[in-house]
Amino acid sequence: MTQQPIRIALALATLAMAGLSFCSQEDPQNSPLSEDCTFSYSQPTTSVHWTAFKYTEKAAVEGGFNQFQIQGTAPAKSQLDVFKNATFTIDVNSVDSGNDGRDAKIKEHFFGHIEGSSLEGGIKSIEGNSGVMTLTMNGRTQEIPVELAVDGRKVILKGSLDVANFEGSEALKALNEVCKALHTGPDKVSKLWPDVNVRLETSLDADCN
Repeated sequence: MTQQPIRIALALATLAMAGLSFCSQEDPQNSPLSEDCTFSYSQPTTSVHWTAFKYTEKAAVEGGFNQFQIQGTAPAKSQLDVFKNATFTIDVNSVDSGNDGRDAKIKEHFFGHIEGSSLEGGIKSIEGNSGVMTLTMNGRTQEIPVELAVDGRKVILKGSLDVANFEGSEALKALNEVCKALHTGPDKVSKLWPDVNVRLETSLDADCN
């Protein structure tokens, strides 16, 4: 074999080894955690969900918001400390229940009767795995107890609110009226509950030594 083919073969082998090395690199989101990690917020891995309830027996209707911003986070040694000064803004027009027709009705007949185009709030306190967040909707601000769960990089925040506490009863009534048939259960009663569960899920970035 002449020197030129040898050089070509060596170059191809080097490229192949480099490719294998690159492909085998660990995803930082999946790399093991040590006892010395600094956690930070990651917007792309975050989602905001809600659960509403219809029918007398409270059948769940799931959805979320596609446009939101979380600010005021800071790198921290504790996963929950990342959020101790966090604030958020949610675009109500980004509501997504997986049904375009239902989303249009929620925007027009519920949020259309609510002041402003966003929900705003923040974390007021965190004690252990419990905390309090504030939520401003329809010009009213309320404190909402929340529960927090941590599993490695994953953090989940859960809470429940009553739309009536935000002067939202008329908006709820308007939405139920336009969806009356869809909210009528086996007992022939049309019902849309004022209770709404909220949930935030995120997977933090981690810099570990």
